Amino acid sequence: MSRPCQGPRRRSLLLPLLFVAPIFAACSDSADRVLAPSEPSLSRTAGPALHVSTTGTDTGDCTATPCRTINYAISQASAGDVISVAAGTYSESVSITKRLSLVGEGATIDATGQSSPPNAIVISGAAAEGTTVTGFTVQHAGLEGIFVVQTSRVTIENNLVRDNDTYGPFNPLCADQPDDCGEAIHLQTVTNAIVRNNVVRDNVGGILLTDENGPTSGNMIRDNSVLDNTLDCGITLASHWFSLQAPAAPDVAGVYRNTVQHNTSNGNGAAGIGVFAGPPGAAAWGNTVVGNTANNNGAGGIMIHSHTPFQFVDNNVVTNNTLSGNGIDTDNPIDDAPTGISIFSAVIPIPSTVVAANRVTGEHYGIVSYNAVKLSGLPSNKLDVPVPTRIQ
Repeated sequence: MSRPCQGPRRRSLLLPLLFVAPIFAACSDSADRVLAPSEPSLSRTAGPALHVSTTGTDTGDCTATPCRTINYAISQASAGDVISVAAGTYSESVSITKRLSLVGEGATIDATGQSSPPNAIVISGAAAEGTTVTGFTVQHAGLEGIFVVQTSRVTIENNLVRDNDTYGPFNPLCADQPDDCGEAIHLQTVTNAIVRNNVVRDNVGGILLTDENGPTSGNMIRDNSVLDNTLDCGITLASHWFSLQAPAAPDVAGVYRNTVQHNTSNGNGAAGIGVFAGPPGAAAWGNTVVGNTANNNGAGGIMIHSHTPFQFVDNNVVTNNTLSGNGIDTDNPIDDAPTGISIFSAVIPIPSTVVAANRVTGEHYGIVSYNAVKLSGLPSNKLDVPVPTRIQ
């Protein structure tokens, strides 16, 4: 059964020698803080590509002859190097803390049984800025398949990310939180990254952006197929910043000015695409959701939520999306039937949202809005449903 995008969230165990990271699931409306390491910047002119092969050995510098493991190649690489990984399965948890291009040639990173950390790939710290990961199958991680934390300008493209988050839901290894153990691809406190042309399927949830350590902004989530992640949302932008004084200022935290464009998010357990603010202090604003398809998801096709005092949810843009066959937003008190787009605030009215030129079929409601002051562009939507709008 699918879950609503709310409630308590689990704690994940990442890089245990360095930090324990409390992070939260894709449809999360909760918050906590997390610290992550940063590495000193490394720089030199990139030399020959390093090579990894299942027939290699972990000796030398991996240039003349391939090494056996990806982590060994990373230990031999300097910032800016390319690591080419040949076809085959690599049973390891890969840690990247410097700028690298990790290129798979039919390679699979299988994190079955990995616990230090229980992810397939972790990209962390300021020195990892500009890292690229492309061409891999990433599977069987206990937590997120690809976890990117406190860095920027990372590119994750042309990967198949499947069957991750295997601890959850409700596994005691999620450490005190009665929920799942993360999503397939998670950007936490990341700016100006690109997540493009990936297939993200059969995980607990799909792609997640959060702000536990600071701002998550300027990211592009584009041309991904996010399919059949049947216990959580497909693509989620969720602010988890906590403050009992005021919403996060842009230089402090917030999930803002991100773009979700031309993705297919079908058959997921909760929202197809969501923009959420969970705890007091959360800020989710200025995000653009454009040109996506969201069909047959367990909750509303596209949902925007604000839940508590001291939040800022405003100026999000939902345009030119195609929605059909989705479910009910159970958080929205006036949504009682399948819905294309749901906008909801429990406390602070949402000042302004653009909802324009979307196409909704196969639902009961086209657009359901509760406590949202201004919806721009409503006449431009094509709502071939029994009740085009329900606004209160």
